[in-house]
Amino acid sequence: MNMSPFEKIDVYCIYKPFDLPIPINNLNLLKINIMKSSINEAFSAKRIDSENLKLFVLTLKQYTENHTQIKSFLRHGTNAKHAGFFILESNNDTITERKKNSADKNKLENIICEFSGQINKNQFIQELKNSIYSLFIRASSDFLSSFSTLRDIESSALKEISQAMTSKSFLAGDFLNLVLKKSMKISAADSGFILIKKGLFDEKNDIRESSKINQIKNQKFILKYKINNSQKISLKKEIYDPKKSKITKIICEEMVGVSWHEESKLIVSKNKKVQSASNQLSELIFDPKTYKIKSYCAFPIRLPSSEVDGFILLLNKKISDDIILDKKTDIENSVVPFPSHDLNLLESLTNQAGIALEHAKLIHDLKQVFESFTAASIIAIESRDPSTKGHSERVATLTVGLADAINQTQTGLYGNLQFSKIQIEEIKYASLLHDFGKIGVREHILQKEKKLFPHELERIQIRFSSIQDRMYANILESYINSLMLKNQAPSENELAKIKLEVRKVAEKLENYWKTILNVNEPAVLSEETFEKISEIAGTQIIIGDNPVPLLTPHEINLLSIKRGSLSQQERIEIESHVTHSFNFLVKIPWSKELKDLPEIVYGHHERLDGSGYPRKLKSKDIPVQAKMMAITDIYDALIARDRPYKKAIPYDRALNILESEVKLGKLDAALFKIFVEAKVGELTLEASSDERSTSVA
Repeated sequence: MNMSPFEKIDVYCIYKPFDLPIPINNLNLLKINIMKSSINEAFSAKRIDSENLKLFVLTLKQYTENHTQIKSFLRHGTNAKHAGFFILESNNDTITERKKNSADKNKLENIICEFSGQINKNQFIQELKNSIYSLFIRASSDFLSSFSTLRDIESSALKEISQAMTSKSFLAGDFLNLVLKKSMKISAADSGFILIKKGLFDEKNDIRESSKINQIKNQKFILKYKINNSQKISLKKEIYDPKKSKITKIICEEMVGVSWHEESKLIVSKNKKVQSASNQLSELIFDPKTYKIKSYCAFPIRLPSSEVDGFILLLNKKISDDIILDKKTDIENSVVPFPSHDLNLLESLTNQAGIALEHAKLIHDLKQVFESFTAASIIAIESRDPSTKGHSERVATLTVGLADAINQTQTGLYGNLQFSKIQIEEIKYASLLHDFGKIGVREHILQKEKKLFPHELERIQIRFSSIQDRMYANILESYINSLMLKNQAPSENELAKIKLEVRKVAEKLENYWKTILNVNEPAVLSEETFEKISEIAGTQIIIGDNPVPLLTPHEINLLSIKRGSLSQQERIEIESHVTHSFNFLVKIPWSKELKDLPEIVYGHHERLDGSGYPRKLKSKDIPVQAKMMAITDIYDALIARDRPYKKAIPYDRALNILESEVKLGKLDAALFKIFVEAKVGELTLEASSDERSTSVA
């Protein structure tokens, strides 16, 4: 008997074939209550709520004639599905009636035993005992089966909620909607609502930035989700404001759940203590003509930080989840209070919702911190190198665009490559931070416009001017010496010869100076220009008895740079920004999903043939994300606004240069093909054009 909650059986003898006391006191420790009853008494509303098992003794005719009332009883009774019928043939039944009633047997339900012939008293008592026992066995089995089903529903709900909490695609709003659905499922509530703090969610159904939530004064609630299984119902405006709604105030201030049933007072549960207080259902707005609230419960969505971000409200617990409350009578007959088991489960679900919201807030806040850090890093980079303003954002746009294009590609080398949402985020952040290491490069090197720094060029100019001055001084010195030694001035021919020599040197210096100014530009050094620099480097001016070189070895080295404006040592320092970036990024405790970010940044200047830097990696050792960024980084550097060391070039010309790099085996051909065919480069053309216009203005 311990396997069943049933201990009593009420036997209603609507038809009693023998006018004798029925000697049944107990059966296998069951308490048997036998009574004589009429149809109306047996199936009256007063008896519907009885939790005892019920066995009805009646004739087939009584059953069929009262089928509608019996069916209503079976539908609305709290424990009516555990009722059984013991059908006997009446002594007054005629053959015709027996045939007619037998034709209606397809309508019969819950028949435990049926006799079509006459029986004696002993048979009746024995079969009645058997029927009582059969009803007990059937009800116990049904109870255990329904209990098991309910546990399956509850465990499934908890499993789905826990899976949603740990999902990579977790959205707080969608999670709350799931909690509401599962809460209604396990409690068989007819209607459900979730109210949350105003401003808590953004348009993407995710947690909004905390600072923006806190900016909202006079914090109120808004309706986020609602589910109506039967008639439509709305809430009063007052319930959104804790200052106007008693229920909302209790939930927010005392942070406890409430439950109510029309036959009891408001029950407030706190620390397993039960308090009662008067309550009027007017706190909820509804149209009493179409929908009656007979029971409800509400629980706060409480965060571990003791903040209430919302609450769940459930209305009208039904005796069975599949019942539709079409009429007021359905509500009267089929709505019951929320039991303590349901309340405990619902409280557990709302607690999980609170933990999930807190988790989402923390993740969102951390993400905001990282976004702010990334933005600040870009500002730091651009303050060191203003000429590359906007470069990091454009490279991020281009590389993410290339990743999206790869995801759409079905054929070729990368036809099976698919970047997840978090991997695309990783690509975005790697692109934004790829030049962060420039803060470790000396500013004058980073912003070097020409081969010689201004002060170095000025030193050459001063040297050339000094040589001319010394030559003129030498003429004057010769003139004075001639007067002192010969006591006469130099002849006109002698002076003309000296002046001609000085003029030739001055003209040569002027030509050399123009050559130096031309060579100082960061253009490609031609063979002819290189020979001119060699000529200048080999020229010495004899002043007196001392040869004076026009250029120092350091200056010759800088002016001999074949491409760009950087010397070998300076280029090594510039290239070190990649290592600086990696050394910085690798110290950040990235999540498991973003752990490859430093390595992507580390490889974006590597080339497939091993000619890149800083590690001279070859294709197989370079992450595909770094190969992608290599293309987008070069492309943006080519089309971006004029920089000190190069002019902006057109879109088509930029693609031609990239193509030449592909043919040389430096850039990935398959990735470049996708880049061109998907027109990824056009994503930033407008931004680059705007920057050039601003620069010109």
